[in-house]
This record gives sequence, C-alpha cells and structure tokens, in this order.
Amino acid sequence: MKKIILLIASSISLTACGNDDVANGMQYEFPECGISQLNEKNIKKICATQDSIAKKVSKDYTPKFLQILVGAGHTSNYSRGRSGLILDFENQELDLQGHVWDFSKQGFPVVELRGHDTTVQNGILLNTYLSLGGNYISPNFSTNTQINNYAEKYGFLYAKEYSSGTYQGNIENFYFKNMKNYSDTLELSSWGGGILSSQFIIEKNIYISGSKATIIQNKIISKTKLGVNTTLSKDKAGSNKSRFTLTKTNSSKLIDKSQQIFPDKNNDTTAIPNALYIKFSPDTIIDGNTFTLTQKNDQAYAIVLDHSPRVQITNNTFNGFKVPILMDQWSSIVDDKGKEIKPEQFTGYGNIINPNKFAGHVTMNRKGEIVEK
Repeated sequence: MKKIILLIASSISLTACGNDDVANGMQYEFPECGISQLNEKNIKKICATQDSIAKKVSKDYTPKFLQILVGAGHTSNYSRGRSGLILDFENQELDLQGHVWDFSKQGFPVVELRGHDTTVQNGILLNTYLSLGGNYISPNFSTNTQINNYAEKYGFLYAKEYSSGTYQGNIENFYFKNMKNYSDTLELSSWGGGILSSQFIIEKNIYISGSKATIIQNKIISKTKLGVNTTLSKDKAGSNKSRFTLTKTNSSKLIDKSQQIFPDKNNDTTAIPNALYIKFSPDTIIDGNTFTLTQKNDQAYAIVLDHSPRVQITNNTFNGFKVPILMDQWSSIVDDKGKEIKPEQFTGYGNIINPNKFAGHVTMNRKGEIVEK
C-alpha cells in the first residue's frame, strides 16, 4: 500500500485506509504487473489501471479517509487551500500505461513523487506543480556547511537523501520517462536521476537542484514571461533586501556569463526568465533536447547554470532564444568527452539556435497532444 498525503493547508503524513484505492478522484494504489530493470537492478513494476481526475477542492473540504480520524477526536488542518498528491516509491517502476492524471480542477497543486531507484513513465500529467525525488536543502557555499553537517561529513552531499523535515530517506536515481506534462513548475532533486524522452509545456521552468541528472531527448515548450523582478540580490544568497541588475561579463552571441547568479528567496528563479535552471548539479548531461519559447522574450534563457560545473550541453535545438545560455563563474560547459566548450564553439557540438522560431499560444489536452489555444 502506497503512502498518500493530500496537501491542503499543511502537510500531514498519513496512510490511506479503507478498501477504496481512490482518494479525491486520484488512484494511489497500483497492482503489481511484472519486473523491470533500472541500472542493472531488478525492481518491482506496478501499473496504473485508470485515468484520474482530481476533484475540485472547496474551502471546507476534508478528504474522505480523514473524516474517520477527525470523528475519532483527531484534529484536522485540512479545511482550506488546495489539494494535491504525494506518493512514495522505493525500487519500483510505475507504468501509467497511457493514463492521465488531471488536476485542472485544482489549479496547479503540488504533486510530489518521491523516493529512490524508481522510474515513473508512460503517462500524462496535467496542471501540476510537480516535484520529483525529494525535498533537498542545498549547501551554503559561503560558510561551507549544509544542514545536519552533511557537508562536513561527506563534502557536499547534493541530493542523495532528504535533508529537511520529518521524512528522511534516499532520493537517488529517480527517473521521469516518456511522460507528457503540463506544469507550472517541475522540480527534480535526485542524485543520478533523469528526465528522459518526455514532452512538457512549462509555465515557469524546470528546476534541477543538487543532482547529477541526465536530461535527454525531451521537448520543452516554455511559457516563461518577462520577469517581474529582473534584478537579483547583491548580498548573500537568499537575501532580497538590496538588489542589483545582473552584471554580464564575457558575453557572446551564444552564452552570457555572470560573476554570480543568486535567485530570489525560497528558490524563486523567475527573476531570470528561463526554461531550465540547473543549480548545484555538476556533471549533468543535457543532450538532444528541443527548447522552444511560446513568444518573444529577449530576456529569457533556455538554460541557466548556477554553481554547476562540467555540464554537458550537446545536440540541442533552441527555438526563440536570443542567447540560449547564462552561467556563473562556478559553472562550465563540456562536450561528451568532458572537454570544456568555449562560448564561440557552442554550435560546433550539435547545438542549433533558431532565435526567430516560436511555438505560439499552445496547451496540452488530455491525450497529451500539444494544440493551439
């Protein structure tokens, strides 16, 4: 039985009970349907058996399986806010078998798929704020520390396990494969994880943190808009008391560089409009993807590299981006042999730039098709 948490005003970890395997319109129990392999390791395969359409959440909504607990004298904080879904996985492959999870009635709620040595594949997710892997707290590079002294014990641990909250566990090797997804934001925190052969329409961006990720053969359509805040903190990372316009150094027609890139507080990377934000993620591979802006935005970047050295960026197509890459002084770009790529050589490694090609106003239907609005 899978653990499910419906996110309303606050997060409470509860195990769903009863014979019904659907809560709030979403399937959360999946029958075993075979054995799969991940990284030369046998893992259990489980399969979705139905489409799931999340119910609309009213102000006084209390999930069905919590009514018993509340009636028994337990206090419920689930009286206001939006719903959502959290599922935990370990050594499992979830095959959605083409089924759709539609959260349109809830308006981009948090959908968190977490765990390790797991693949989620072959499905359609609509109207989500999607979190994959786990809740990762990044190291503080100015003090060389990380929560729970992980940095002191292991160097920078990056996203190998949870480092905050009451839940702790491994979050390595989480893969998202052959999926179709319309999200406000997609976050991946999983050392050794990846996003493979998938299609996305993203309102804000895909955010990779603390990972050594593989991002291969994806189609990413970005709706990122002109940033409301186009300035960044000049103090310590996370401070937003004083701001300055991003200073670009050694810029080229293909790649912009900056001494530092500090997003707004609470990981708000929208200060720099972008499709893919890579933070604290060395040795990430970005290969064979297509990045497309929906409309003209000269301030937008396809990829931002923040404290991420040795990132392979090869064989990608950038549509609508005037300058596709922004990176800071701690980041670097390499080819498939690990050799550093100079800005003027960027298109020599299979990267194609079409600055005047845009997707237009598009959306994703329940078949996972990208269609005009």
